[in-house]
Amino acid sequence: MCRWRAKKHPDITGDNSLGRSRGGFGTKIHLATDGGGLPLNIVLSPGQAHDSQFAQRLLDGIGVQRQNGSMKRRGHAVLADKAYSGHALRNELKRKGIKTVIPRKSNEKMASDGRSQLDRDAYRNRNVVERCFGRLKEYRRIATRYDKTARNYLAMVKLGCIRLFYKRLCN
Repeated sequence: MCRWRAKKHPDITGDNSLGRSRGGFGTKIHLATDGGGLPLNIVLSPGQAHDSQFAQRLLDGIGVQRQNGSMKRRGHAVLADKAYSGHALRNELKRKGIKTVIPRKSNEKMASDGRSQLDRDAYRNRNVVERCFGRLKEYRRIATRYDKTARNYLAMVKLGCIRLFYKRLCN
């Protein structure tokens, strides 16, 4: 009997961002965009994992180069849906001086003054992120994950992002 094992690549970990959900295996794409809808950072997570666990990693990976060459790491505001709502993220953004535009969950305690304090005009701009997801998921291989490893799937998502940048440059 002959046994053969493939040598593991040093960059590959055991986590392939696959998680069980009601519909089977799934992967979530967490995406941060600029005001124009261009992707700034992408994080993959298993389908059953809660979104708020990956918010800090998503925000830490954002960097926009200024004209003088330095990196700008903080934006003016963070717009997110209820899944990212949580005290830890809100406190961290408040500490950094970033405006938080995240609606509170129905079971979450209100702010100290008892109101929700959601800037509805600013929250309307969150559709920019949803439109970016829609443009990415026009590509069949991103909409349905066919790749076995998270590394390959993330590479495909990044290729989709490159196409979004290219389309913006050509128009």
